[in-house]
Amino acid sequence: MNRIVIDGSVIDSKETFFHALRSQLGEDKLPGSNLDALHDVLTSITVHTVIEVRNQAKLAETLGDYWKRIFWLLNDCLDENRDLKLELTE
Repeated sequence: MNRIVIDGSVIDSKETFFHALRSQLGEDKLPGSNLDALHDVLTSITVHTVIEVRNQAKLAETLGDYWKRIFWLLNDCLDENRDLKLELTE
């Protein structure tokens, strides 16, 4: 099982959000810094993977509407890929 951690206490911009994902997924797995690229990567995962979101309130405060779009995308990916699971922690 793999785990991807999205921690609002260390993410302060879109750039650091994508940097955090790249550091966990690998540079070659997430070539773009956009939601389409993230969707493609997450829906193509074939190993059971938990996406753990920590400090969601901080993410919402820092990223605003962009966090809403990310959260919607994560849920969409869960519907498309049964190997993904989402955990929300504070």
